[in-house]
Amino acid sequence: MPAQRLAAGRLAALVWLAGLLALAAPTLAGPSAHPLRAASAPLARAPDGRPIALTFSTDFRRFSADPRLDHVWRTAFGDTPDPGLDKRTLAGNGELEVYVDPRYGAKLGAPDLDPFSVAGGVLDITARPAPPALLPKLEGRRYLSGLISSQPSFAQTYGYFEARARLPRGKGLWPAIWLLPADMSWPPEIDIMESIGDPLTIYCSTHSKTEPSHTTKARLSGDGFHTFALSWGRRWMVWYVDGVEVARHPTPADMHEPMYLIANLAVGGKWPGPPDQSTVFPAKFSIAYIRAYRFT
Repeated sequence: MPAQRLAAGRLAALVWLAGLLALAAPTLAGPSAHPLRAASAPLARAPDGRPIALTFSTDFRRFSADPRLDHVWRTAFGDTPDPGLDKRTLAGNGELEVYVDPRYGAKLGAPDLDPFSVAGGVLDITARPAPPALLPKLEGRRYLSGLISSQPSFAQTYGYFEARARLPRGKGLWPAIWLLPADMSWPPEIDIMESIGDPLTIYCSTHSKTEPSHTTKARLSGDGFHTFALSWGRRWMVWYVDGVEVARHPTPADMHEPMYLIANLAVGGKWPGPPDQSTVFPAKFSIAYIRAYRFT
């Protein structure tokens, strides 16, 4: 009996230790399936060790597409509270989606159009084919999706910008997190993250009027939520995935002005091409948080 008790005690200790290791494992390596588990608290330092202070944060515990209720995010391009179709897609890219919300849906006669949903602290931006009855009102665009923009509520020059997100898979899907100038000019443009159909491959880019565009391709470690970030300074721009540097480029001469944040799920366009029969809809771009910091 004493030997049996000793064996049982050792077994219990091993089970207890295994439990502790299981709790710690998601933070040790690889992407986390849980959207908030990695780096859920605001940071005190950037990955390069510089101290930073939080200036902007949305954790998506709730979200409203109505600008009268949500004073942080708008759901179309531009600086008007209720823009039309010309501010709800990028025709120059050849995109096939219209960015909708319930207010714009009401104008189209379909007030239930809402690509945004929140569950468990995660915002899902959903893309899907447009109902056939709406197609005559969409000027040839066949898909509905969503966009959020921090203009005019937040813009910043330089800093550390970070978002935790899970990317969709499927030909023609084009999720992005990016920055545009607060004065509504273009270029410049800073792409923190773009993906075209493959959630394991992203692109980090700058588009400038003073030099050629610069793009770096990076490969992710696996499906799930990843943390995408940009360190933007006077001299250098550095991109990170899950705290690891994946790209670096000297700051172009025209990227020293306040810029605002955009996150969207485009469909189709000259770069990704149109969806095909393999593309599964509805498709979701899931975002746990978006944050910005200044260097201190």
